[in-house]
Amino acid sequence: MDTMIRKLKDHLKDNKVLIKDNFILFVSFFILNFLGYLFHFYAGRKLGPEDYGVFGSLLSLIYIIGLPLTSIQTTITKFVADFKVKNQLGEISYLLRSSLKKMFIIGIGITIIYLLLSPLIASFLKIDNLTPVMVISSYLLIALLLPITRGIIQGLQRFTQLGISFILEGITKLGLGVLLISIGMGVSGAILAFTFAYVFPFILTLYFLKNIFTKEKRKFDSEKIYKYSFPVAVMLVSLTGFFTIDILLVKHFLSAVEAGYYAAITLLGKVIFFGSMSVSLVMFPKIAELYAIKKDTRKLMLKSLFMVFLFSFVVTVLYFLFPGFVVNILFGSEYLEIANLIGLFGLFMSIFSLVYVLSFYNISIQRSKFIYILVLFNIVEGGLIYLFHDSLIQIINILIWLIILLFLVLVIYTYLDKNERMDINNTRLQ
Repeated sequence: MDTMIRKLKDHLKDNKVLIKDNFILFVSFFILNFLGYLFHFYAGRKLGPEDYGVFGSLLSLIYIIGLPLTSIQTTITKFVADFKVKNQLGEISYLLRSSLKKMFIIGIGITIIYLLLSPLIASFLKIDNLTPVMVISSYLLIALLLPITRGIIQGLQRFTQLGISFILEGITKLGLGVLLISIGMGVSGAILAFTFAYVFPFILTLYFLKNIFTKEKRKFDSEKIYKYSFPVAVMLVSLTGFFTIDILLVKHFLSAVEAGYYAAITLLGKVIFFGSMSVSLVMFPKIAELYAIKKDTRKLMLKSLFMVFLFSFVVTVLYFLFPGFVVNILFGSEYLEIANLIGLFGLFMSIFSLVYVLSFYNISIQRSKFIYILVLFNIVEGGLIYLFHDSLIQIINILIWLIILLFLVLVIYTYLDKNERMDINNTRLQ
C-alpha cells in the first residue's frame, strides 16, 4: 500500500503542470458549458420542439462556419508555441497585429457572401423566416477575430487568461440569450446572443495581450503559416462535420418536431465533447513545444486520451442509467421520447472525443495524411444518412459504427513508424 501511495505521489509530482493546466481549463470549460446548457434548456422549453429544431439547425450552421475558424486559433497556437521556446516575442507581436488586420478584411467579404446566400440556406433548411438566418452574419466577423487572440494566449500557455475568456463567453451567452428570448425575439434573439458572447471576450483578450502589442514587431516568413493553416482548417471542418452533417440532414428530411428532438439529443451528447475539449486545448501547445525541442510526445498523448476516456465514460454511463431523469429535468416532459436515445448518442460523442484528441496530436507533430481519412468518413456519413433516414435511431446507429471504425483507423495511423514526421507538404517545418 505504501508503495502504491508513493508511486501515486510521484506521478502527481511529475505531472503537476499538466494536471494544473488541465484543471484550470476544465473548470473554465465546465462553467462555460454549464451556463451554455442553462441557456439551451431555457431555449428548449421556451421555444418548444419545432422552433428549437430551427435553432438547432442554425446552431449547426454556426458550428460549420465557426468551429473551422478555430483553425486560425490552432495554427497560431502552434507557431506561437515555437516562438515561445525561442523567446521570439517580436515575431509573436507581428503575428498578432498582421493576423487581426487580414482577418478583419476577410471577415467583411465572408459576411457579404453569406448574406447573398441566406435565401438558399433558409430554403434548404425549410425555414420560412429569413431573419434568424441573416442574423448569423453578425457572428461571422467577430468569429474570425477572437480565435486570433485566443490562439496567442493558448500558445503562450496562459491558460488562466484563456479560461477567464471562456467564462465571460458563457455569462454573456446566458444573460443576453435569456433576455432576448424573454422579450420576444425568439430564434433571432438566441442567435444574436452568440454574437455578443464573442464580442466581450475578444475585448478582454486584447487587454490580456497588451504587453505583446507593445513589443517591437519583427517580421518573419509567414508563408509556412498559410501552408500549415489549410490542412488544419480542413481537419477542423471535417471534425465539425461529424456532429453537424447529421443535424442539417435531419432538419431537411424529417419533421420539424423530430428535428427538435434530435437537436436536444445532440445537445446532451455534446456535454461529453465540450466537457473534455479542454484536454486537447492543453495538450496541443505542449505537444507542439515538445516536438519543437525533439522530446517524446507519446506519453502526453496517452495521458490526454485517458483523461478524455474517464470523463466520457462517467457521463455516458449516467445517460444509460438515468435517461428519463436527465431528459425530464433538463428539457421537460415534452422531450421524454428521446430518453432511450441519449445513451447511444453519448457513446458516439465519447468515441468522437477520442478521435478529436488523436487528430490534434497528429497535426501537432506535423502529420497530415490522416485528414484524407476524416474527409472520407464525412462523405460516407453524409451518404449513408442521405440514403437511410427513416428514424432517429437509424441515424444514430450509423454514426456509432462509423466513429468506431474511424477511431480504430486513426489508432493504427498514429502508431505507424514512430520516427515518421511529416508536415503539410511532407517537409519538416523549420
